[in-house]
Amino acid sequence: MKKLFLTGLLVFFGITFGHAQKSELPEMVSAYVSQLFPNEKIKTVEIDKGDNWEKFEIKMSEGTELSFDQNNQPTEIKCKSGIPASALPLNIAGYITKNHSNIKIIEYEMDKEGHEVKLENGDELKFDSKGNFVEMD
Repeated sequence: MKKLFLTGLLVFFGITFGHAQKSELPEMVSAYVSQLFPNEKIKTVEIDKGDNWEKFEIKMSEGTELSFDQNNQPTEIKCKSGIPASALPLNIAGYITKNHSNIKIIEYEMDKEGHEVKLENGDELKFDSKGNFVEMD
């Protein structure tokens, strides 16, 4: 009953979730994934759609997970084997390369307030919406 009610709410608000094929990814997203994670294959693609937005969630063969917004920008990346610095905005990548060069980046998240990067050693770096370093937890 709860599942039916939740489905009804999602349909009412115009939100849909669905599985998609790799070929349904925007070319920019597909190229980004192929370039930065060349040794992994795309296992699943899910598309979340609303009235004015679309989000792609990708799971890779080695466990990497990526999310992209309606502008084809990465909003979340999780990769235990390490995210290449080139996957991040330029000034964030520069800061990490300069200050934490020997530590793997394992998570990246972007939202309206800014960016967060988690390093393999447990440090969490916070950046503002322009990519300027704010603090470390």
